[in-house]
Amino acid sequence: MGTTAKSLRLACVYGLSLLIIFIVPLYLWQSSTAKPIAEVDWLDVATEGALFVLGMCWLMVIVSVRPSGRVTNLLIAGLSSYCLGCYLDLLDEIFIVKTLPIYNWFEKMPTPVGLLVLTGGLWLWRDEQTVVNRQLQTREQFHREHQLTDSLTLLNDAKAFEHHLVKQLSQNQTFGLLMLDVDNFHQYNKIKGVEEGDRLLSQLALWLSSTLRNQDLVCRYAGDRFVILLRGAIPPLVSVMAEQLQQGIKGFNCSATVVWTLPSPKVLPQQESKLTAKEEAAVLLQLLNQKISQQKEKRMSITVAQNSFNALDKSALSELN
Repeated sequence: MGTTAKSLRLACVYGLSLLIIFIVPLYLWQSSTAKPIAEVDWLDVATEGALFVLGMCWLMVIVSVRPSGRVTNLLIAGLSSYCLGCYLDLLDEIFIVKTLPIYNWFEKMPTPVGLLVLTGGLWLWRDEQTVVNRQLQTREQFHREHQLTDSLTLLNDAKAFEHHLVKQLSQNQTFGLLMLDVDNFHQYNKIKGVEEGDRLLSQLALWLSSTLRNQDLVCRYAGDRFVILLRGAIPPLVSVMAEQLQQGIKGFNCSATVVWTLPSPKVLPQQESKLTAKEEAAVLLQLLNQKISQQKEKRMSITVAQNSFNALDKSALSELN
């Protein structure tokens, strides 16, 4: 629905622009006199034409990427009026329009009105972005690199998380690390399909972003694995958060393995106590991955033992019968 509305809006802007581009010169051609080529200031034509083309590019970008709403409408209206003013100024360099008082009045209005409306739209966009920044804080922490964003979950990826982790280690501030891995995700994909698996990951990303505190950061580490940075965390907070996440994910009809650690000299091996921040970050992430693997192996061994015990019970009962 949103894509259809956006395509329709884009088509309307294109159609109206083409209509103005063809009708206005046709009107001037019949109602006024074209300037001789020698009297045309081609530098003005080039600069005003460039302003018109750039304004149209800005307009198409806004139309194609912005969601519907009052802010978008103001931006489109302001840029459209500004583009119209630039186009009329361009035509003024080609046609003699002093004999058309109505056109002279009409030519002077679009640019200032457009800039005024555009300024109002930009001011409201600033207020809107303030709210969006608060919503995205647990995803980006105000370090936005679109090439480091996971296309499915819209979270930062492992490289972006490593950047934040190195920065946090360099500041010598307390923090905790959590890693979450969805259990048996490959079976979930096999049973319900890849699309349902992708939808689950997207829902988990949104849920994690809304559950964590503003100062925390969640990233998609790899596949069905997420990693979380808890700033200013103490052991009770990290352990409680890990337990809450493990319980909360059951609401998505799945389970997850959650491990955590508090970076300190005790966490790292003695021979690596003088590591750089980047090296220490790599060791911490490796430690979390090892904990995840150990937890999964432990759980698998328990499951195998239980299945073996149940099989023995069934065989014993069959012999008794």
